[in-house]
Amino acid sequence: MTQLWFLMAALLLAVAAVMTRPWWLGATRNTLRRRGANVTAYRTRLAELETEREAGLVSAQDVEALKTELAARLLSEAQVEDKPEQAGVQAGAGRRWLPALLTTALLLVFAGGWYGFSGSWKAQQQLAEGAAQSDQVAAMVQRLVEKLQQQPDDPEGWSMLGRSYFVTQHFEESAKAYGEANARAAQPNPEWLAGQGEALAFARDRDLQGTPAQLFDRALAVAPGYGKALWYSGMAAAQAGDLATAKLRWTTLMAQPDLPPQMREVLQAHLQELAGQPTGPGAGPGAGPGPAPIMGGAAAAGPSAAPAASGPPLDLHVTLAPELAGKIPPGAVLFVFAKAEQGPPMPLAVQRLPGQLPPLEVKLDDSMAMAPSLKLSAFDRYIVTARLSGGGGAQSQSGDLEGSLHVGRDQAGKPLELRIDKIVP
Repeated sequence: MTQLWFLMAALLLAVAAVMTRPWWLGATRNTLRRRGANVTAYRTRLAELETEREAGLVSAQDVEALKTELAARLLSEAQVEDKPEQAGVQAGAGRRWLPALLTTALLLVFAGGWYGFSGSWKAQQQLAEGAAQSDQVAAMVQRLVEKLQQQPDDPEGWSMLGRSYFVTQHFEESAKAYGEANARAAQPNPEWLAGQGEALAFARDRDLQGTPAQLFDRALAVAPGYGKALWYSGMAAAQAGDLATAKLRWTTLMAQPDLPPQMREVLQAHLQELAGQPTGPGAGPGAGPGPAPIMGGAAAAGPSAAPAASGPPLDLHVTLAPELAGKIPPGAVLFVFAKAEQGPPMPLAVQRLPGQLPPLEVKLDDSMAMAPSLKLSAFDRYIVTARLSGGGGAQSQSGDLEGSLHVGRDQAGKPLELRIDKIVP
């Protein structure tokens, strides 16, 4: 910060010097101009005297006397400029410095005011306000946790805690809180059931198989038209290769009159993809010649899977640094995912590869998006990460091995090297 202030002060002085240059150079220029004129006149008169002497108009003795007089006069004028009139020059210079100083002061006031009201200070204030809001949210969540520790039989409180954790992207904690709410609910609540399933899926990097799929089915048993459950249940069915169920879920969701237009477009695209694939349970990749299920996941996690995509994929060759070969956590699960370099923190595409270790080939594309608007083709640059997770979850933990790569959309479809080369502290 001190260096920044010195730099700004130097810049201000430089600008002020350039702006006031006509004033502080005026006296010097006038003096030099006057002395130059005197010297020129002296030389001209000397030449005239020589001409007159050669023409016989003036005697040599008179010429020498006149030359002496001219030299004395030139010297006298130079001394007058340096001494007798010096006070007047300095007074004029002082008067010239007054507008220069006023200009510098105005420039300082204007620049400082502009910087204060619309520059870095304002940005720092906004950052401080954002940090304060984050602290307030964290404090509210902590108070809610303490309240539930004292009064655990409060399903509404647990569901509120689940929503809070989900918004702050603590997905595992969100799933646990929703689980507490569902366990204490007097009757099944479709919103809480779907919320637990969604949080579990996000904690497992969009793997909807098993418990998440069961939770969505339970929510639909209570409320057959619940939109979130229909969407995620269709995704879970597509991952499992049960494309008939996926089509049924999404067609039911499409029939809802209040469905947002963007969501309707995404569903239409997915249903068109389903129309070209074999249907029925187990009709996933390897069951027929058609492309893999729409949302990828556990059923399409292998390197040989060929997921349907709407844009060029990221073709990754994932390797492990030799010095980390003996430090792989027991039971580690490999995650490969891409996030927007400038955008939301949610992954745009994910591969969860249990039981597989580098080196191997991994493909990420738009078919692996968890939300319609969050996919690779919607952004220009990505941070691609490969992580060997000892806990088997998506959240980074101490001791995990990972490596990252910054790439652009223009590199999609080209071979990319992704090296796991560091240990998470």
